[in-house]
Amino acid sequence: MTNMTLPSTLQTILDKTGLNKLEKREKQIVGAGLIFLICFALFHFVVSPLLQGRQQTHKALIQKKEDLQKIHQLQADYRKLQNQSANIEDRLQKRNPSFSLFSFVEEKATKAKVKQQINSMTPSTSEGEGAFQESRVDLKLDRISTQQLVDFLKEIESAENIVVVKRISIQDNSKEDGALDAVMQIITYTKKS
Repeated sequence: MTNMTLPSTLQTILDKTGLNKLEKREKQIVGAGLIFLICFALFHFVVSPLLQGRQQTHKALIQKKEDLQKIHQLQADYRKLQNQSANIEDRLQKRNPSFSLFSFVEEKATKAKVKQQINSMTPSTSEGEGAFQESRVDLKLDRISTQQLVDFLKEIESAENIVVVKRISIQDNSKEDGALDAVMQIITYTKKS
């Protein structure tokens, strides 16, 4: 299109729509309406998507920062576990090579004077992942006093030999008042061969 045809094309549009017949005030109202529509369209199709994109980017950035903090926490936990694992390895090397959890529990039961109350004592091992395997003794004590149980628990827990009570269940003995029955799982770790 040339410069000459543009005004005549515009004049044709104005004639067909009847806009050139409007009063000055009416033209101002129509112009304001057109400006409003243009601004609305710009906001709806340009500005709003940009703002939403920016908001989504901001939310994604916050999520990534939280994820990074979690990763750092997991990394710290992993290092702590590695140190504990090294500590356990050191203790295992210092522990007597002939150490037996079953014998250890039996010895501590004798020392705490609860050997006569042992109803059952079952050893087992389970292969875990990693460099260690878990050795376990399931122990059932019948008709023991609270003090005997406390004394036995003090004896059995051993940081030096890496022996812990993993689970314990205590209930009143049904046949003797003041007596307790206890079922416990005592574990230690050994290095896999």
